[in-house]
Amino acid sequence: MNKLFKILKISAIAIIILAILSFLVVNRLKAQKTENEIIMSDGISLSTTVFIPKGKGKFPAVLVRTPYNKYAEEWMGQAFNLFRIAVVLQDVRGKHRSGGEYYPFINERRDGLETLRWIRKQPWSDGRVAGWGGSYVGYTQWAISDSLDFMTLLLTGAKLYDFVYPDSVFSLQTAGIWGFDNASDKLNGLNEDTVRRKLFTLPLISADDSAIKDVGFYNDWLLHEKYDTYWQQMDFRGKTKAPFLSMAGWYDLFLKTQIADFQAVEASGNDKGRLIIGPWAHGPLGEPNEFGGIEKSGDPKLIFKYVRRIMKGKKTKLSEPLKDSKYNLFIMERNEYVGSESWPPPETTSTSFYIGPEGYLNTEVPDGNGQLKYDYNPADPYPSFGGTALGKGVGPARQNANQTRKDQLVFKKKIIEEPLILLGPIDATIWLSSTSVCTDFFVLLQDEFPDGKIINIQEGGTKVKLKAGGPAKTSISVWATGYQINPGHTLRVVITSSWFPRFNRNLNNCEPIANTKNITTAEQSVWYGKETPSSISLPVFKPGNDKLN
Repeated sequence: MNKLFKILKISAIAIIILAILSFLVVNRLKAQKTENEIIMSDGISLSTTVFIPKGKGKFPAVLVRTPYNKYAEEWMGQAFNLFRIAVVLQDVRGKHRSGGEYYPFINERRDGLETLRWIRKQPWSDGRVAGWGGSYVGYTQWAISDSLDFMTLLLTGAKLYDFVYPDSVFSLQTAGIWGFDNASDKLNGLNEDTVRRKLFTLPLISADDSAIKDVGFYNDWLLHEKYDTYWQQMDFRGKTKAPFLSMAGWYDLFLKTQIADFQAVEASGNDKGRLIIGPWAHGPLGEPNEFGGIEKSGDPKLIFKYVRRIMKGKKTKLSEPLKDSKYNLFIMERNEYVGSESWPPPETTSTSFYIGPEGYLNTEVPDGNGQLKYDYNPADPYPSFGGTALGKGVGPARQNANQTRKDQLVFKKKIIEEPLILLGPIDATIWLSSTSVCTDFFVLLQDEFPDGKIINIQEGGTKVKLKAGGPAKTSISVWATGYQINPGHTLRVVITSSWFPRFNRNLNNCEPIANTKNITTAEQSVWYGKETPSSISLPVFKPGNDKLN
């Protein structure tokens, strides 16, 4: 009996000690939340919430500057606080509780640097500040990238011109769905389907008035088609000397600029970055696909762990399923990562697939020479389904609805025995002519499944200015991919002259896009043969035994 009493007494003491420890830990870990108004040099007040770890000492900080309401990010305050890291959340100028006029992107460097100076003067700050966030929030990091100690760049870019005018073509869907919504005073934003219909409005500079109201920054984007001083003030590519983690998506609208951003930092001599490209897009997928789940594509919590370790001065290592290489590249439909120290990987060979009559697509130039034609009418543009757009139904999406259209050329190659693995940038060299001097051409890469389903892999296009007469050799960037086309599937290459509303339609009249509304139909010609060898260059990847299991 005495023995049992002793055991119960010891157990009771242990429970009391555990309760006290739990109370102390919970109170220690609970961050102190403060609301602050940081006054900028021009007198504008920016609403800022700060979570400070309890206890003595100074702490590193994570900064989040957002147009999407800082209160949506409050979870971070407690999450990072567990590891004695402060969190600073701020509404950007003109948004939510912050003062001033909202004009996206243009004020982020000035306001960001002044906010950094404020943080580093605080008694709780040890001076180290990391950036965190994706999309616009990622751009706010690039804007002050020369002054941050670490960056976490998620589906974002440093050079705004490449976001608005990739390969010289206006990102109409992004400008409409994101731009109009961010300019809206409505609590829940604008209806996306309504915005899509308004994007048919001509001239384009009136589309904002039709959908919502006159939007100054949308008008400015249209009026500055070329990379000029307007865009230079919002270009922060290659500015950082700090370590950074960059996460891109094969179907994301920032993909091309994000790769270019990474390479620019590399070229500057900063080798402290890591680039991850996964099967992600900027919105809900058009064709649901888990790509093996997070066990294959990676748990998002790895980002949080990476930031925590680097801000605490610990060694960082990317964990499985990643390869802890400079480039971590996911191959869709194979659903595993390849690690590489260079881009594209050394196991990738750029291989030309030539096009020809009757849907010819092969690695040998077809016999004879000739041209294939179709009519392009901007009043009935070729619809974009999914792809590197912003909104709902983006990323992989069914393309079957476009099969019967006449304004396209389709080339096919059946994959027979071995899978065709693509990993790297895709380019096309097409010999073109047109009845219009100014027009557009797009190249679409697709996977036709054995059941007839057609899924987009990647696409790209460009404006062309042609001389009258014979064909002109034209280069078209089709962006990059990591994708496996399996045996029994068919590789499809489609050439057309619009991809709308992802990009604005060229009206075939050589006029500036902002105010033109005169539509002209053009007869488009794609040439083939030994004298005009039109082809698409695919990044064919041959994995070594040590690269993929």
